[in-house]
Amino acid sequence: MHEVLGELDLHASQEFFEHQCREVISVPEKHIDEQTGKGQVTFRVCFRDLPRSLASINARALVVLCLHPLAERDSAGKRNYRLAGYSHVNCFDYRDHPTGRVLPSYYYNLLRVSSYSENGKAIYRQCGMFATIFSIFDELTRINGVNVGYANFGRENRGMKRSMKTLSRLFGKGYNKFPVDSYIKINRLYRSRRWSRKLVDISGDEERVREFHERNVQARGGVLLHQYPTYESFREMFEGLRGYSRTSRIYMLPGKNGEMLAAALAINWGDYFSLTLENPRGFFKVVAALRITDRILWSTNSVGEVRNVERLWKGLAYLYETKHRVRLSLMMAQPGDPYARLKRSLLRDPFVYFTMYNRVEEYEALESSCRQDDGYIPIFTETPLT
Repeated sequence: MHEVLGELDLHASQEFFEHQCREVISVPEKHIDEQTGKGQVTFRVCFRDLPRSLASINARALVVLCLHPLAERDSAGKRNYRLAGYSHVNCFDYRDHPTGRVLPSYYYNLLRVSSYSENGKAIYRQCGMFATIFSIFDELTRINGVNVGYANFGRENRGMKRSMKTLSRLFGKGYNKFPVDSYIKINRLYRSRRWSRKLVDISGDEERVREFHERNVQARGGVLLHQYPTYESFREMFEGLRGYSRTSRIYMLPGKNGEMLAAALAINWGDYFSLTLENPRGFFKVVAALRITDRILWSTNSVGEVRNVERLWKGLAYLYETKHRVRLSLMMAQPGDPYARLKRSLLRDPFVYFTMYNRVEEYEALESSCRQDDGYIPIFTETPLT
């Protein structure tokens, strides 16, 4: 990166660049509607070991930066700068069900705008910065022939709706939105020693891992944007994941004859980041007071009958709390989720994902092929890192 900065006549220190990135990435993410006051949580994410940690999950990710050159120069005569905006563009494949083709999509996350202020006033306005960042997203989709992009836009509010309409009009894109609920469970209250003793780590068993992926495709292959439609793409992600996070594994709950009753990819997010709640409300105050948000378990891509998945999750909660000091489990549910009832908790944070697309007919055909009997369209399985 220092070579790129030097070419732009900017301060080329890699250390300074990484410091700027860490500062902007840790800007609090608000899941509170400032107009209505609804919502209970604002949080700050502090990532560890950037960029290696995030690259371990998606080596195809791109980083979008908005740099603000300043007037002063460093000792080498290069201009100093301030990082004003930051975002990731993660490339995930999905299967276009009407044609059977495997196509690329972009998952945008870590959309952050610098909170830098002068005389008590923010220098960078979110709406303007988001429009700038989305113009780059738009250009990337056109250059690389990508039709669909999607992202988590936080809690739904009037500002979000206005932004989506404006961005859609400016860039000539269609869009849709999908409600998702995230839940937090306290592992000490949720865990089960009995079921933890029955769990089997199948991470190194090629046959079992392949079976796990096949069952995922059978259960979720019809969702809008299944992120690992082929075993090769899943295996690549998993190898990168466990190469970086030695405590992230695939666990199975076996039956009497060794069959796979339930299984899940258990990701220890504590190896990637710590989470700090800011001015929490409701039951989130309890979690903040306990100071247990530095490590979070994310059990994703679960397969199996509902009662067996519940036993699996309870066993994982016990295993990760006692072995890796992970105090919380995070779960996400959307309409049509067979495990939605198991995920419910008093610690709930509703938010919205959205899709934006260039080729209307292609996208609408994809949505139609995924529509369930109740009319709802599940957007994806679960992202490995939201």
